[in-house]
Amino acid sequence: MTLVVAGPASSTTSTLSAEMSVFYDKVFLDRLVMEQVYNFLATKKALPKNAGKTISFTRQTAFTPKTTALTEGTNPTGTPFSSASVTATVAEYGDFDTISSLFEMTSIDAGLKEKADAMGQYAGESIDTVLRNTMFSGATAQYVGAGGLTGVGSTDVMTVAALRTAVLALKVAKAPKFDAPVGKVAGGAYRAVVDSYGYDDLMGDSAVGNFTTTNIYASNEGVTQVKNMEIKRLAVCDVVESNNVLSVATLGTSSTSTGYVSFVAGKGAVGEVDIAGSMNSYLIIEPSTSGGVSNPLHMFGTVGWKVDGYAAVVLNSDHLRAIYHR
Repeated sequence: MTLVVAGPASSTTSTLSAEMSVFYDKVFLDRLVMEQVYNFLATKKALPKNAGKTISFTRQTAFTPKTTALTEGTNPTGTPFSSASVTATVAEYGDFDTISSLFEMTSIDAGLKEKADAMGQYAGESIDTVLRNTMFSGATAQYVGAGGLTGVGSTDVMTVAALRTAVLALKVAKAPKFDAPVGKVAGGAYRAVVDSYGYDDLMGDSAVGNFTTTNIYASNEGVTQVKNMEIKRLAVCDVVESNNVLSVATLGTSSTSTGYVSFVAGKGAVGEVDIAGSMNSYLIIEPSTSGGVSNPLHMFGTVGWKVDGYAAVVLNSDHLRAIYHR
């Protein structure tokens, strides 16, 4: 990720100095990283530069266990390999806004800092939302509540039981777990991104195996997690919170309440693709003096962000659960 500053090479009052460029770039990148959470579930893939826009993922289909014995002296007929392919096509993303030349001349540094800050949030939330919406479209749906619900009701809040149900489904589907974090004794686990509504409900869940009881007596670290309201690992899931909430007014065929969506995934269920060797995500500042015929009086400059190439794809819907809850 690199800052691009376009315009005259010489430093003038209408351009950014090298020191200012580095500062604004850091502001942009810090906020962009803060706003991206759903990629906690994704596996990053790189499309080689100059290799087209489309990348294909091939997944070998697991064999059905063989339960019949071999016949003595006779070779079996053999079972052929089978596979499934999923493709993703990268695309560019970005946007900008104009800044008047008068603003450039009269504003204090904090003014442009805030604009870089806002653009960083804009970029991060945009890519995060592309990934979130892709997962929503491709995941296997799971409704909170009993009785074979097909929609979200007013009392169908996120629970530990819902997490356990999702984990059970992933285990049955033979979804691989993510590797344990480096330096951690605990083994691998599935991962969950729970929206702020669901996260709050998990905090208040009083059922067996809830967040409080599994941590309060475990260790000093567990007690600290309760005090800080940090769920971390629960029901074989490493849990993080996202405030990039997906709200759907009629979630399901028998919905009676606005629904929200949280995700549980196994390793390799979701892929993110970018172009290897590209600049990826960066901030572009065009001073007013870089105008040309479209800006003959140097009346405005621009601040924008761009992602050179990005795509999100669900690689295995059986290994990704979308939990629909109130």
